[in-house]
Amino acid sequence: MALYADIIEIVAPAEADADSRVDITVRIKNKYSSAIGIMVGGALEYGVTPWPGINFPDDTENVAGGVTHSFSGWFTMPGKGVKIHAYSYYYAGGSWYFDDEMTRAVDLAAVPESEFGSIEIISYARR
Repeated sequence: MALYADIIEIVAPAEADADSRVDITVRIKNKYSSAIGIMVGGALEYGVTPWPGINFPDDTENVAGGVTHSFSGWFTMPGKGVKIHAYSYYYAGGSWYFDDEMTRAVDLAAVPESEFGSIEIISYARR
């Protein structure tokens, strides 16, 4: 449970094609009574280490008390399903402090079958 920077939700598609850009939004609520600095971070868990990061072009914001701010980010979908790990931090006394974490899965989209189906080679002649 977050002390000040509560992650409300991760908005992401249920599935994505390999090598496609996946846009996500992490919504974080300031639970404090006045404005504080909030920072978002994130990483992808899918069997590689270290976990690759998620790109958040604008990862910090001063957020008014009681307000929820949406942080937009993106990553490139690998060739398998991923678990998004989103993190929130708040700024106090000259330092950033970890506050909350949430996860969400994004599956790899199924590869559509070819319109030609399978091709069977029944003979081969060398020339």
